[in-house]
Order: sequence, then C-alpha cells, then structure tokens
Amino acid sequence: MSNEWYTPSKYIEAARAVMGSIDLDPASCELANQTVRAARYYTQEDNGLMQPWYGNVWLNPPYNSTDDCRFPQPTWAKRLQYEYRVGNVEQAILLISAAVKQKWFHELLDFPMCFMLERIFFTRPGKESEELRQGNTVVYFGDNEQRFTEVFSKFGRIAKAIDVPAPRPRQLELVS
Repeated sequence: MSNEWYTPSKYIEAARAVMGSIDLDPASCELANQTVRAARYYTQEDNGLMQPWYGNVWLNPPYNSTDDCRFPQPTWAKRLQYEYRVGNVEQAILLISAAVKQKWFHELLDFPMCFMLERIFFTRPGKESEELRQGNTVVYFGDNEQRFTEVFSKFGRIAKAIDVPAPRPRQLELVS
C-alpha cells in the first residue's frame, strides 16, 4: 500500500487561513507541494524526521509503516509536539487518522482538534481520489485557537481536553 495520499486543497487553504502561511511540510513531495505550496518541503529521500523543523508547519504524515516508510504517523506526531514545545515550530496543523484508542493520540488532546464529519477523499498518484478506511482528525498547535475553531468547525466538531492528566507515578529504585 502506497503512503502517497495528497490532501485536497480545501483543507490546505483552511490551514493557510489559520496560520497565514505554510513555511514547512516535512513529509511531502514535489507533486503534493503543488497544492500545499510550502516555502520548504522535505521528501521521503530527505527524511523529514532528520531535518530541522521551523515556522508554520503543515503535516500530513505517512499513515502506516511500509517498505517505503518505516515511520508511521505516531512518530511524526511526537516529533511535531516536541518541536512545538521547544519553540522551533510557531504554529502547526497536523492531519492524522482518528486513532482514539491509541496512547499517542490521547497525548494530542492537549491541543484543539477537529474531528472530521466526513472522510477525506485524498488524491492518489495515478488513481481517482480515494478515502482512507478510518476517520480523520486535524490538530492545531499554536496561539490562534479561536481562528482554528472558526475555520475548521465547518469540517467537524472541535474538541480539546478539559481534564488535567493524572501525574505519572515515579519509577522507584531499590537501594541495597
């Protein structure tokens, strides 16, 4: 199964309406960037996970591990969270599957997300548009949460965790 699933322009334009611009797409290619129009993009050959991330980021990562891509969406989502939290990424929009049973997905609930009402019909190289079998979620990282809500609420419901996560127990070491 190919990891080439290009996002339709209406979602890219919504991301641009929230962030103002797209400086970087770390998981892309020349064909996808004709729609995304990021100032800089990394291809599979560049390995965006090994490159610097900065500015306003659009990220539609590979959804599954294949021979072509060893790093599925949880790896990309964790990298984006890290880059945002350390201040390298100013704003970002992440398009992922709605993997609500996965721990890595629950870590994203600190950020506003849009649970898409309809499945996205992605563009596929050499094929008609095609939908994934799971639902999609768009996650926003940045200070413009109200704008994200205004723009993306036309695609689905906006949610964000309101509870405070329970502290994780410290690992204790036995002293001899």
